[in-house]
Amino acid sequence: MPLLFRETLPTASRTRLALHYEISGNGDGPALVMVPGWTLNSRLWDKVAGPLGERFRVVRYDPRGTGLSTSSVVDEYSRVADAEDLEALLDGLKIDKAVLVGHSKGARVCGVFAMQHPERVTRLIYVGSAEPHGGRELERNFRPIASAWAADVKRIAREEGLGAAMEKLQSGNLFGKLRASPDGMKLLRLAVEGYQGADLLSDVPPRVYDTQEGASALGMPVLVLCGESDPFLDECRFAAAALPAARLVVLEGCGHMPMLECPEAFIREVAAFLREANP
Repeated sequence: MPLLFRETLPTASRTRLALHYEISGNGDGPALVMVPGWTLNSRLWDKVAGPLGERFRVVRYDPRGTGLSTSSVVDEYSRVADAEDLEALLDGLKIDKAVLVGHSKGARVCGVFAMQHPERVTRLIYVGSAEPHGGRELERNFRPIASAWAADVKRIAREEGLGAAMEKLQSGNLFGKLRASPDGMKLLRLAVEGYQGADLLSDVPPRVYDTQEGASALGMPVLVLCGESDPFLDECRFAAAALPAARLVVLEGCGHMPMLECPEAFIREVAAFLREANP
């Protein structure tokens, strides 16, 4: 089981973080690093990693607090902390440049990393969320609803336990299409396996990063993929319009989890984007 170890900073109680990762595909190809969303692990990419690995060296990992990676309530859980983990992983694997693919919270982590280290990102693929995510124009729409829902999940975890919080999590409309079938539920269970809810119980203040300001660094080609019934579609539209080298692709019949709900369309659009010459 490959693990990468690093000390977490800048928390008061320094811990040794273990990040679980796996590498597959074309070992001689360019690196394609896949970052899953909140509560999700590297199994999220099971249906798409194989075909994309024909040309790329595919790197998947479990973000802190998920899957087989470390869970600790004394660690920080934020896009900034996750971006630092991503940097440590790339450094540890001696990957100087990579294509980044991020889903949901993972998309926002990839955005922060790319803004901080644009020279290390050849292409950026947002799935189901994006940065910049819209600022005040959109914050009065879906963002307050999502933030209030996440805060309620955290409250339930502290008052009623992680089991009740997980029920609340999986009842959200973000997972609606997967819950509609036994096969979808199986995929969802695999993708959340190992999540211990440490982020719900952590009291370490999350650092913030101004992605409205940092977006000027995103000059690389950017693909914004979003399902037509994804609640984050407006945020994806905003990012695609705000970035100079970005385009939006809306996937018909898909929701928030296109790599599981419509993997063929996902692979087709990602592969086409990766075949394009740099502008």
